[in-house]
Amino acid sequence: MNILLIYPEKENNSKGFEAFFQKLFNKTTEDPLELIEISIQLPITWERKLRDLNQKTLNSKDLEWADYVIIKAEPKQRTSTVKLIEKCKSAGKKIIAEGALFDSQPADFENVDHLILNQATFDPFVRDMEDNTTQRIYNADYRKEKLRKTAYSLLGFSDYLSRNIHPFSA
Repeated sequence: MNILLIYPEKENNSKGFEAFFQKLFNKTTEDPLELIEISIQLPITWERKLRDLNQKTLNSKDLEWADYVIIKAEPKQRTSTVKLIEKCKSAGKKIIAEGALFDSQPADFENVDHLILNQATFDPFVRDMEDNTTQRIYNADYRKEKLRKTAYSLLGFSDYLSRNIHPFSA
């Protein structure tokens, strides 16, 4: 199974520190840690690629490679996310969506195949995928447990000015 993890482009209306460093170094100020945390919840036998659309554009080879696309988005990424979903659907890809954007407005995303809401862990979804019994919506009334491992190898560290590394268990 080939999984393409995508972090949509943020609307660029930032000022101050973030805008300064983006212009000066052509780098974003933070990495998409949430996608790294999602990636380690997937079976080790599944291949993964990560695309941060704040750094690189999505190319057709990425979409051709993928069996599923996982999108993690916040409300400030809505415009980019809607365009991304349309692009993935027109390429015939199944979409798994997670994040505050989808939590707050799940009815707006009827064209998404699977919604992981309220930070539900991916474990139930992965189990159902392996059993071929997936549901459209996975919901949890709890926060996911803190993950102790991360898959930082998916990130190109040179693209970011800082890293969201959490060395302590919470």
